[in-house]
Amino acid sequence: MIFKQSARTDPEQIFIVCRNTSGAAISAGVPVAFEVDAVSDGNSVSICVDAEMSLFAGIADAAMADDAYGLVQVYGYRASAYGSCASGGNVAGTPLMPVTGQLYLTDTTSSAAGAAGFKFVSLFEAVAASAAYSTLHQWKVFIRAL
Repeated sequence: MIFKQSARTDPEQIFIVCRNTSGAAISAGVPVAFEVDAVSDGNSVSICVDAEMSLFAGIADAAMADDAYGLVQVYGYRASAYGSCASGGNVAGTPLMPVTGQLYLTDTTSSAAGAAGFKFVSLFEAVAASAAYSTLHQWKVFIRAL
């Protein structure tokens, strides 16, 4: 684990070192989960799929080539995570979940997130409703995936 040096004006952040075993590059801001297949070694990650949703690792901090190592943010404020609204708009504090097989987070209800055992990422800004709400955007989020 890498703990970002705390400064009075910067948010606290924690990162882990992981290896991308998804078979393709992973961009910065993409949610990832620990792998549970044959290549699993405790630090292998891939994009989230149903079977691995409970193994959410965090948000990729920078682009990772396939079979390369990189940092995954597991705690703290992040100014850029990919997201897409399932509904028209959201308020800060809305729980977010990875979309299985996709490279982004989406909004969900607190009860649905709780039922899924997923309360790791929260929206940290208001997202206005618009005709383009279903397109990918970079959102400010708070991660708690320790």
